[in-house]
Amino acid sequence: MEAVNGVQKTITITPVVHCEPCGGQGAKKGAKRKTCRTCRGTGQAMFKMGGFHVQQPCPECSGEGSSISSKDKCSACQGRGRVRERKTVPIDIPAGCDSGMRVKISDMGDVPADGHGPAGDLYVKVRVLPSKTFRRKGSDIYYDLQVPLTTAILGGTLRVPTVDGDVEVNIKPGVQPGDELRLRTKGVRKVNSTGRGDQYLNLNVKLPTELTSKQRELVEQLDAELTGKPRSDPAKESTESTESTDGSEQGTKEKDGFFSRIKKDFENFKKHDDK
Repeated sequence: MEAVNGVQKTITITPVVHCEPCGGQGAKKGAKRKTCRTCRGTGQAMFKMGGFHVQQPCPECSGEGSSISSKDKCSACQGRGRVRERKTVPIDIPAGCDSGMRVKISDMGDVPADGHGPAGDLYVKVRVLPSKTFRRKGSDIYYDLQVPLTTAILGGTLRVPTVDGDVEVNIKPGVQPGDELRLRTKGVRKVNSTGRGDQYLNLNVKLPTELTSKQRELVEQLDAELTGKPRSDPAKESTESTESTDGSEQGTKEKDGFFSRIKKDFENFKKHDDK
């Protein structure tokens, strides 16, 4: 959740800095650099190659225009005037950052190789580890929600995790596997913005792997009602057929009673499944 809410991290870097003992001059205290006699302080030397004049960094002073005798070189930097220094730097990771983003830290880069200009900037590339619970696409969050069979049929309420904590979500009766629900503004905060993405719930209907005899009977009755298939008990079929011929009002009551019984049994099955 660090990438979602933002966090402060500490990193260790080794930038090139001016040598403190010699102040970046490369010479011992009290010693002075001598102007290069080859380039006369320009740092560039002219060479003739095949009738052409080529200008290159002076090989005598390595393009610096001056040099230091071996005995006058700074022992800390060996006369280079630059050293690498180990630093521990705090870095603020903004809320909503994602892999590939770069965070800039001013004046924490290397100093120039020549002269006494300011240090450059440090750019930190962010890599966000994947979540074990959610999937992320930009500022949107995706979550696979397991829906019990009875909840998918009858509807109900399920507790769902979000980046802000658990919330209650209403499931409408008759949802299908693969249906998607949208929780607005429950995604990741957008960087440098007050807006937020959404969270999407991918519904996976959870089917029971084992049924009791009572549960199997209820499912078979429901299958018979939905598909019009003959029921497995002929005696029940004969009784129901006789009762249905006694009058349309009585037949209607029997149908209503059956569906009420099915709904009640499924609700009991749901309570047992939740336990």
